[in-house]
Amino acid sequence: MTSAAKIKSANPIETMQRLNIDPGPQNYELFYIYSLGTKPALTKAMEPFASGKKAWTDSIASSLYEKHIADDRLSKILDETTKEVGDELKSVMQVLQRAGQDAANYEKALEGAGGELKEISDPRSIRDIVDHLVKATATMQDRSQELESKLTETNKQVELLQGNLDRVKIEAMTDSLSGLSNRKRFDEVLKAEMKTAKKTGKSLALLFCDIDHFKRFNDTWGHQTGDQIIRFVSSTLKRNVSKNHLVARYGGEEFAIVMPVTKLSKAKDIAENIRNLIERKKLVRKSTNEDLGRVTISMGLSLYRDTDEIEELIERADMALYASKQNGRNQLSVDADCTQEKAA
Repeated sequence: MTSAAKIKSANPIETMQRLNIDPGPQNYELFYIYSLGTKPALTKAMEPFASGKKAWTDSIASSLYEKHIADDRLSKILDETTKEVGDELKSVMQVLQRAGQDAANYEKALEGAGGELKEISDPRSIRDIVDHLVKATATMQDRSQELESKLTETNKQVELLQGNLDRVKIEAMTDSLSGLSNRKRFDEVLKAEMKTAKKTGKSLALLFCDIDHFKRFNDTWGHQTGDQIIRFVSSTLKRNVSKNHLVARYGGEEFAIVMPVTKLSKAKDIAENIRNLIERKKLVRKSTNEDLGRVTISMGLSLYRDTDEIEELIERADMALYASKQNGRNQLSVDADCTQEKAA
């Protein structure tokens, strides 16, 4: 058996203990699926980490989970939820069918009793007919109560399933390391906001941010400290934008903010405020209280044009970000085409 095969067949907990990896839910799921060998692409991507050749970090876990598991998990939950709701509806239909049959029998009983009452004079016979009607009425009442109870139960179950499904959808659209929206969510929101901007004529700004010299932080202090810096920048971005703005982790140490109904001047103010807040913050290494030095970010800003495809808007913001890095970093650059402001 090859060393790689031995690694994959090992217990995921044992593998994580050997590599000193926190056995949290996301890490466990990744190493469990890796141990099964059912996802070749994931297996290949995890080999260097599972073998100990490369260091495992929360950032790596987040990236692998989003790429290889998140979509499959959402699809599975959707299938399971659809089946559970279907089973509930079938159960209700069965109660309805029984109720319908009882209603038909009850109607026949009433018709029969009406005819019999015209032809009989013996009180005992009348008593039998009344007893029969009482039983038929009681059956109808029981069935109605059963149906009402079942409908209430089903409604609660469907609401619970919907809540679970909503949570899974949010999870599938969230970057686990930063807590921000992930790239998939960013793409969806940007496309939707571009359509809205084109229809309404309102402004739409796109801001790209990149942590300066991030590789140097990783090389000097390690990936765990790098993850700490990503979380700090993420929280600063999220706290200092408008409620209708979307903040996403675009990839690695790069972030994006979609700013609908935001003029160029307002977008620039928000960007500069964020940049200053990050620059002024003193960061220390959690484990040792060592000074990490100054963390800065470079930024690129662009405005949507109604002739834009999504790639064009992203490219202009990215080019503006590149200009900031070329001109010394820790600054905001604006796309050269941002010459006119639309009404917000």
